[in-house]
Amino acid sequence: QGTYQLVVLPPEATAAPRPKDVVLLLDRSGSMGGWKMVAARRAAARVIDTLTAADRFSVITFDHVVEWPERLGSTLVDATDRNRYRAVEHLARADARGGTELLSPLTTALALLSDNPGRDRVLVLVTDGQVGNEQAIIETMKPLPHLRVFCYGIDVAVNDAFLRQFAAQQRGAC
Repeated sequence: QGTYQLVVLPPEATAAPRPKDVVLLLDRSGSMGGWKMVAARRAAARVIDTLTAADRFSVITFDHVVEWPERLGSTLVDATDRNRYRAVEHLARADARGGTELLSPLTTALALLSDNPGRDRVLVLVTDGQVGNEQAIIETMKPLPHLRVFCYGIDVAVNDAFLRQFAAQQRGAC
């Protein structure tokens, strides 16, 4: 009889975390103008800052045109301090313009993440979700093994239903 308190501590981690391959997609379409673009750039830069030396990454900014940081190219690069700095520099220069075409940068990102055994594959999408071909995008993104999708919705009226469905389909979060 009486009251008892039990504290359970998990065992110390014995294995190093698996290295990650991360592709970050930043929506720079016209609907992202103003404060949304500022918030999106900040969110994207924070994601880049969390990468470790064991990780690789690529940054893609898109509207109706797909672009990469000039000095990093269109492939996965090691997450060195210099490369992360260059990526954040590119993000800082991204301005809202043009129309939203998500399918093309999405297929580009999937190609970069397609065959990387032994590494966690992560796709990060920063957008307001204002796309016109939602169903085609969902159908293109059949559940892929070892891929997780994380969506950051930027807006007071973000297309939450689309972003949640998109992330949940790949065992991610919105």
